[in-house]
Amino acid sequence: MILFLDFDGVLHPDPCPPEQLFVHAPRLAATLAEFPATGVVLSTSWRTFLTQAQLIALLPAVLQPLVLGVTPRFGEFRAPRALVPYRRHAECLQWVHTHGVDEAAWLALDDRPSWFAPYCEQLIACDARTGFDDDAAARLRYALARARRRLARAVDASL
Repeated sequence: MILFLDFDGVLHPDPCPPEQLFVHAPRLAATLAEFPATGVVLSTSWRTFLTQAQLIALLPAVLQPLVLGVTPRFGEFRAPRALVPYRRHAECLQWVHTHGVDEAAWLALDDRPSWFAPYCEQLIACDARTGFDDDAAARLRYALARARRRLARAVDASL
């Protein structure tokens, strides 16, 4: 399972005073600890001015090894016409296609639902004012558990 991760409005409120940067990272780490087969791909806008190594260094040590990469920037690939208005969604799908990941095996934590196609089932939207709070953690936990059950059924069916 792949989790596309935004920073602003997710790992901390947006806007955010410096002392609150990444305040929700421990909550995310605790949630992902329950789902060890989940990899993280950074979809944050911060990737436009920081390297992947710099982005990873900002995260708590427990999250760092989970990071598999960063999404491409919208101008670096040709997006399907239907996704042109939904740039973050297109960036996530481009990463999925480039890395041969099942289109159903990803989720996104983001505070900007307008950057995703309407009714995108993979989006776990956070309130930018609060970020990844207990409610968002519960929704992510539910989505990951559901995906794990679906994948287990698929494996059982193939045996």
